[in-house]
Amino acid sequence: MPENESLAPFGWYPDPAGSGLLRWWNGTVWTERVERPRPEVQTAFGYSTSRLAS
Repeated sequence: MPENESLAPFGWYPDPAGSGLLRWWNGTVWTERVERPRPEVQTAFGYSTSRLAS
């Protein structure tokens, strides 16, 4: 990723591993935290998980 391109902000995103769960992105790397999708856990919109570093 080019240096001038910022990473997506921290938040819950669809798991890039395709588990059907949400995975927490801490703003730098994926964490081990996963959650089932539910109304009170809002996903972060506007960013593609394919662009986030693993």
